[in-house]
Amino acid sequence: MRDPELLLSLLKEMAEHDMGRLTAVMLGNGHEGEAHRRHHHVELLVDAGHAEWQGDQRSVARITNAGYDFLNAVTNPKRGKEAWSKFVDRFNSGVSYVRATQSAVDFASGLPL
Repeated sequence: MRDPELLLSLLKEMAEHDMGRLTAVMLGNGHEGEAHRRHHHVELLVDAGHAEWQGDQRSVARITNAGYDFLNAVTNPKRGKEAWSKFVDRFNSGVSYVRATQSAVDFASGLPL
């Protein structure tokens, strides 16, 4: 199951690193636990274009410009809470992650939805 709070948390973690990266290593059999859940959500961010894998091992991901755009939209001091709310509402209603994040970015920047 996709967790929007975890997706945002991972983007924040990447943004806080001086190179925009995080480590997402699966431990053990790779099919259970928090490490697996975290790695899966990084994969979802990669699928959406908000992160990309660094190297062949798929254990280090880097935030992309699109990831920063979304993060900036939902942490914007003026409109971030509303942008996050709009994202979550759209996401939970079945709109694709990418379209829901673009709606949040558009809203935070003052563009009509």
